[in-house]
Amino acid sequence: MDIQKSNKDLLIQHFKDGIKCICIEKLGVEIEHFIVESKSYGGISYYGEHGIGSILEELASYYPNRFEKEGHLIGLYNDDYSISLEPAGQFEVSINPRERIDSITEIYQGFLELIDPILQRYNYELTTLGYQPKSKVRDLKLIPKKRYQYMNHYFETSGTHGIHMMRGTAATQVAIDYSGEEDFVRKFRAAYTMMPLFSLLTDNSPVYEGEPYQGRMLRSDIWDNVDKKRTGIIPGLFDEDFSFESYAEYLMQLPLIFIPKGELAVYTGESTTAQIWENEKISEEDIEHILSMTFLDVRLKNYIEIRFADSMPLIYVLGYLALIKGIFYSDENLNIILEKLKPDEQKIREAKASLAKDGFEGIAYGYHAAELLQDITERAEAQLDPREQALLAPIKEIIKNRRTLANKYHEDHFKSI
Repeated sequence: MDIQKSNKDLLIQHFKDGIKCICIEKLGVEIEHFIVESKSYGGISYYGEHGIGSILEELASYYPNRFEKEGHLIGLYNDDYSISLEPAGQFEVSINPRERIDSITEIYQGFLELIDPILQRYNYELTTLGYQPKSKVRDLKLIPKKRYQYMNHYFETSGTHGIHMMRGTAATQVAIDYSGEEDFVRKFRAAYTMMPLFSLLTDNSPVYEGEPYQGRMLRSDIWDNVDKKRTGIIPGLFDEDFSFESYAEYLMQLPLIFIPKGELAVYTGESTTAQIWENEKISEEDIEHILSMTFLDVRLKNYIEIRFADSMPLIYVLGYLALIKGIFYSDENLNIILEKLKPDEQKIREAKASLAKDGFEGIAYGYHAAELLQDITERAEAQLDPREQALLAPIKEIIKNRRTLANKYHEDHFKSI
């Protein structure tokens, strides 16, 4: 038996199993937060009497399920959403896919009603920014999870910003479905095409290592410089034969850093998926791990994960969800993006560089960025019902004023600088 082919086929089958023949317009969302001191904005550690671990324990009575690793509580979940922790204790709320965006609102507000009284008791608060508002990353401890120690070690030499990514960043990630392989390819390409524009639109990273950040799209730049083998644009995205198999082949050559072994993890460094499972079949648990170890701007699991937005306050998250829904669940809008903009890998990189340099005055695919975003937003709006059209108002305001959330933060917090 050809084990390598068998393993690749198992990955491909996993993607096929994600096909929704009747593609209901569902969205899943993950919002990452920092828990900080209310006055200083300094980061809170997992450890200690009133640390994040203790906060999770206080929350645990409200949730039917808990997730422990190596003897430590690191997650809680119910039927609607889960709470998990990123490497330095970034507090992630992952809401299961919902057809109606107002259902997502209700679930998230229910979470806030549980956690806010606990945080207020300790003079803490949740903040939604793309980068730590005050603390420097080397002052932030990793949570007690062996995988993050291995990743921390690996990223010390794989790029320049691994430590900043792991400890300092927070994102908004959106999951969408696909109705077949062709639909996956279309949505995947369109998501990458929109990446520079949406990275600018959702830029909420005004601080870097405790100091005002004067550039744009900081979090995107940090991720680009973590590890070239697993970030950025998947090779061959616009090749004519790009497919589930292309993504599986990419994963087979991905260095995995570590693999889970029961409650423990084993460091594997540069060894690839193909090398680690050279003589044995991968399990479903192995597949989940393999899929999680690529940090592409757009990721495939058995859904498509759009990963490039910064963490944002709820009203902007809801507007962003409405924008994605109006684009990615519209055949007309997907076709317009791919046919009008005629993207390729080089054009995506050029657009990203231009928008990072010139913001809304930059050029993307031959168009003025602000005008292109306005056109795309109007097209998305036309596909939504009136309730969800109203959610776009904060997004439209950003485009109209050409003023990102990062710009607003600077105006509100650094007026004297």
